Amino acid sequence: MQTTRRFCAIIAVTTLMVVWLSGCGSITKETETTPAAKESKIEPAKRTFTDSKGHTVEIPTQAKKVIYTGSDLGDLLALGVKPAGAALGVIAKQVAYPDLLTGIEDIGDVEANLEKVISLEPDLILMDRGGTYYKESDYDDLKKIAPTVTYDRLPTFKRLLVMGDILGKKQEAEKWINDFKGKVTGLKGEIGVKDGETASVFIRLGKEFYVMGNSGFATILYDTLGYTPAPKIKQTLIDKNLRFNDVSNEVMPEFAGDYLFLLTDDNEAARAAADSFTQESVFKSIKAVANKHVFYIPTKWNFDDPVTKERLLDELPKLMK
Repeated sequence: MQTTRRFCAIIAVTTLMVVWLSGCGSITKETETTPAAKESKIEPAKRTFTDSKGHTVEIPTQAKKVIYTGSDLGDLLALGVKPAGAALGVIAKQVAYPDLLTGIEDIGDVEANLEKVISLEPDLILMDRGGTYYKESDYDDLKKIAPTVTYDRLPTFKRLLVMGDILGKKQEAEKWINDFKGKVTGLKGEIGVKDGETASVFIRLGKEFYVMGNSGFATILYDTLGYTPAPKIKQTLIDKNLRFNDVSNEVMPEFAGDYLFLLTDDNEAARAAADSFTQESVFKSIKAVANKHVFYIPTKWNFDDPVTKERLLDELPKLMK
């Protein structure tokens, strides 16, 4: 009897050991397959992208060294991407975020400085389709250096989403847009924009006046705060997709809305020229002037990139006092 019991005990222990070892074996096997599973989730180094000109381009999934040729450098900076090189000759003196330009090499504005671009060893080049700085013919030269993608000058949010797609920063683009919309809600209440109130934006450069369409600083008024463009601006500029147009002093009142925003340079000469005009009868005849609804805005705010827009949210209440 004791022999039988002992034999049964041995069988039971042996069975438990087999089960335990089998379990260990399955764990070991699962552990061994884990790296392979992880490898399958790694993004490919390159992907195919079709740009605004219809070019099919093999671009890096995550670009490391970007060259940017447009005027909306804040698009990249808002996504956490600092390009190796950009067209800084003009915008570096004009933008509201000079503190963010450190470490970015100037690659020239009027035409591509190909030697400079080559020396930076980019893995992606972004080119403004509208040819803000570079000519369309520069595309053929740039694409020989690195994958080159053209893009359209769309409204801020749409343009940022396109940039997010190109740079592998979709989530960052969506987050910025949602955060910005949240901040705008408070600003609208602070400024107190009423339904139907119209606004106009003029640029004073020396003795010349230009009226803005829905671009630059005007976008924060129309698209963000909810001012309505003055009827003449909508008819002659916005409906025709014009960013700006020159306007003579005599017809300026026709373009003026309930609120008038006058963009001027920060230097004293430009301000003096603008102030002298305020003494002329044509300026005094504008309704917004009589109602003291005229605001001087430094030209550094005349961009519609995300960084400028975000900083402007903090400054606009002060500027409108």
